[in-house]
Amino acid sequence: MKSVLIMTTGFALLAAATGLASAETLTASFLYPDGGVTVDSYKGIVDVTVSGVGQSLGPDYNDAFYVYTAGPPYNDPSYYQLTFGTTALVAYDPAQDAKNFLVGGLPAYEASHVYSFELNTGLSSPGQLHFGVSDGDFADNSGFYTITVTSVPEPATWAMMLIGFAGLGFAGYRATKRSQAAVA
Repeated sequence: MKSVLIMTTGFALLAAATGLASAETLTASFLYPDGGVTVDSYKGIVDVTVSGVGQSLGPDYNDAFYVYTAGPPYNDPSYYQLTFGTTALVAYDPAQDAKNFLVGGLPAYEASHVYSFELNTGLSSPGQLHFGVSDGDFADNSGFYTITVTSVPEPATWAMMLIGFAGLGFAGYRATKRSQAAVA
């Protein structure tokens, strides 16, 4: 019975651990609409950290969400910032603006140009993620984003891990009780 409990607990922990993906870092160039694609596949909500600046609006500089060269930083309503999709990205498509996929809303401007946020991929089955910059004339662009993507564990994954740890705790408790009974 004890070995069956330990094996079951081990399988529950293994299954839960496979649901926890490690972080993946990629670069997305400003020189192409589809500047960077993940190697791994993701679904649901993912954690994303983006850093980097470049030029995709003539001489003005921009980061993932803000144009900031002349005057106060502003978010362009259609173009020039980070884009996201689950298929190849194309030029000048405001529907691909990453802010459309944010969980929670647009982050405040950061002078460090580093943003961490949750992004809803809209995928129920795992797929690759595409990142880039929205523009139409890429010949005058420069720069790139460094993007780190990490999957967010689903509630079922957390439940399996808790069941696994509870099983290990119970197995340890029973082993202690048996060894105490054998001594007495």
